[in-house]
Amino acid sequence: MLKISCKCITNARVKTLEESIYSFLNQEYDGERELIIVNDCEFQELKFDHPDVKIFNIKNRFETLGEKENFTIDQCKYPIIAVWDDDDVALPNHLSNINKWFKDCDLLSWKKGALLHGSKISKITSVGQSGIVYTKKIWEDVGKHEKMSYGYDTAFIQKINKHKGRKVLADPDDSDVSWFYMWGGRSYHLSGIPKKENQDQALEIYRQHTLKQLNNGEIPSGIIELEPKWKVDYMEILKNYLHENDSSIGDA
Repeated sequence: MLKISCKCITNARVKTLEESIYSFLNQEYDGERELIIVNDCEFQELKFDHPDVKIFNIKNRFETLGEKENFTIDQCKYPIIAVWDDDDVALPNHLSNINKWFKDCDLLSWKKGALLHGSKISKITSVGQSGIVYTKKIWEDVGKHEKMSYGYDTAFIQKINKHKGRKVLADPDDSDVSWFYMWGGRSYHLSGIPKKENQDQALEIYRQHTLKQLNNGEIPSGIIELEPKWKVDYMEILKNYLHENDSSIGDA
């Protein structure tokens, strides 16, 4: 079975991060795995005690998301890197899906994931660069992530393409979909910043947003003991969607 490092960068998203951590803890996977979390929120220190979860609290914010990604991957001990975003959710079969589909390749993306708006799936579809999986070797071979924030993930994919990296598009059955890409109402997406704002401004725009949340009492500060949990039953949400769309969910 694959040895997988789940990589999570975070900043001032405690509630969604708790769902992300719970997704990791709830995996039905017998292979070796770890969750590496890097937090560079200046007013939050995150704590969670678990042998497979390691949190790095960085006092000074990284200048770019690319540099933050590179630092995080440097901490990963396994050869397979699974993007584990702090505002998305994975069902218990997600690592098993990675183990099934990640064969003789450098990069895996999902032809089928659940696109969630609010608490309802709008459709099962390709989720683009969300939840991608790649080897630590290809990350090293292409020169790691660029020192940029806005569009750094797209730039990374382009480097893999230029390097002629081997790619797989995972196509699980609807009933086996395991990655939930969240959009709307959960977090402030950098991808939602107008393109006229350059990448140097993107992190500062996000920082001002979080400071406003802090001043309004919307998010906590100081030492925070994380309590991983799901707000809703995402497995049930998928089952309901499949029923409504006349898809078979088997006996599970």
